[in-house]
Amino acid sequence: MKIVHITPTYFDEQSVIGGGERYPTELAIWMAKFTDTTLVSFSSIRKFTRKGNLKVETYPVRNLIHGNKINPLSFQYLKSILNADIVHIHHIHTLVSDLGCLIGYLLGKKVFVTDYGGGGSFVLNRKLPIFKFYSQAIAYSQFGLNFIPPELQKKAILIKGGIDIERFCPEPSLAKQKKILYVGRILPHKGINYLIDAFRLFKRPDYKLKIIGRVYSEEFYNYLKELAEGLCVEFVHNADDQQLLDEYRTAQVTILPSVHTDCYNNYSPVPELMGFTLLESQACGTPVICTDAGAMHEFLDNERTGFVVKQNSGEAIANALNQLVNLSAMEYAAYQTCCRELIESLSWSNVVQQHLSIYKSTK
Repeated sequence: MKIVHITPTYFDEQSVIGGGERYPTELAIWMAKFTDTTLVSFSSIRKFTRKGNLKVETYPVRNLIHGNKINPLSFQYLKSILNADIVHIHHIHTLVSDLGCLIGYLLGKKVFVTDYGGGGSFVLNRKLPIFKFYSQAIAYSQFGLNFIPPELQKKAILIKGGIDIERFCPEPSLAKQKKILYVGRILPHKGINYLIDAFRLFKRPDYKLKIIGRVYSEEFYNYLKELAEGLCVEFVHNADDQQLLDEYRTAQVTILPSVHTDCYNNYSPVPELMGFTLLESQACGTPVICTDAGAMHEFLDNERTGFVVKQNSGEAIANALNQLVNLSAMEYAAYQTCCRELIESLSWSNVVQQHLSIYKSTK
């Protein structure tokens, strides 16, 4: 079985790397361990590389439609569909997605789609019945499934996950520290300002708040630094893979405080379609706290692997934080065990096998 994944995300040094970029890439990398898999995307030049067994092809793009990096103008990539048995498109509302679906269908291929929110202003599916040509839609959260167009919801299936449980795992030799962790991009919809508010309310000078992530909004970052004045808050922007693992393993708790409406009153309909941070932390045996924004609540077991709190509230985060750090050693160990148990079913191996089964069984 030859599978081609097509993601319109523009692969260059200025790309904003989030879940919508990581998910198709990691899904394709793991799928390549089991079958012939190619990941197709776009850049300024034509490139062919490999990531393990995965073939990665990028096609040159001279123009981005209305300057949108998620909506490149390209036709050359369509030849990658010719020898494929399965075409899996990532993102619904882009021109390359619509064209890939249409050409795949006309060539008699099975065409699947996974969405990540957002998209381009110029697409074909607003004028043509593109959605009927998809064999099936595959969502990785119930929230995401409910968010896709009604025509696709009728033929949508849910596959939750995934996470590399071989890489993200506990390390018994590393002791827990009095540290609260945030991992993710530094953007307003991530709600980090409420996390700093919570840390101030927490009133535990023996604890440190560590915020790990690249800055994508200088204005918001400067605001966060002002909020953090006088507190034991450390910002880290260049953590490598090993440091990130060690941070997860030694933290008492990881917090993802994303919001629909940020501190500038901007609204994001899909702030989190999953939350890789939550999976990575729990896989390392570290409990989590998240808000009720987006799909995050689907990826922890409330009061067994962490807590779900209301969004836009430092007080709500602080209350959950106090509950967690005041657990007895035995109670905390039970949370850690539950974290690993929950994450097992979300491993990339399981996720890939479910995808392959759907590819084969769908007519």
